[in-house]
Amino acid sequence: MHSYWATLMTNLTELQNTAFTAIGPSRIAALSLMALVNQEVENKNTAEVFNLSAKRLENAYKMLSVRLPELLKEADHKFPDAVAEKQKAALDALQPVMNYIRAADGKVHDLPKQSAEFSNHCLFVLEPAVSSFLMEMTQNLLGTQKQRSQTREKDMLEAITSAESVGRNIQLIAFNASIEAARIGDMGKGFAVIATEIRELSGKTQVLLDDIAGFLRT
Repeated sequence: MHSYWATLMTNLTELQNTAFTAIGPSRIAALSLMALVNQEVENKNTAEVFNLSAKRLENAYKMLSVRLPELLKEADHKFPDAVAEKQKAALDALQPVMNYIRAADGKVHDLPKQSAEFSNHCLFVLEPAVSSFLMEMTQNLLGTQKQRSQTREKDMLEAITSAESVGRNIQLIAFNASIEAARIGDMGKGFAVIATEIRELSGKTQVLLDDIAGFLRT
């Protein structure tokens, strides 16, 4: 149980970090691409800016369309409809920009110039859509992580409570066995030794369980 929940917790945390890192830079990348489209003359940094922007936008598109669904499945998590719709809106907003980049085929001078429609899309469609999804995604994953943490602690406390009960029963059995061994005399000496060892082991286990339970309850 512990390994299962620990894995889910790690996946959700890594999922949020990985997705945000891949998707977030697409906003500034789109604005950089918009600036390239609107600049009058190319300079020595134009190709570098174009390639970096294209790479960031491609990473965001792949994360939203392919990798994020895979990560969600691995983490045994599904976005509620409202967040899923935000994800689709962000993906839809990226699509025209990706078409724009692919049409240029890596050649900056093949980009269409001074497109008001493209600029408006980057400023008023893509940026708000991506930002809105990132906010909703983060809130959802953090909320789910908190719920899983609480459930994990509850399950562990219940398991410890059950183990404590078993430990007390073992101590009682060992105590009764030692009394019975004393009653039958020499024939019960070996049994008495075993009963004593069981009682000592049970006592040590009880102390450990108490320590763990105390740690979880604080």
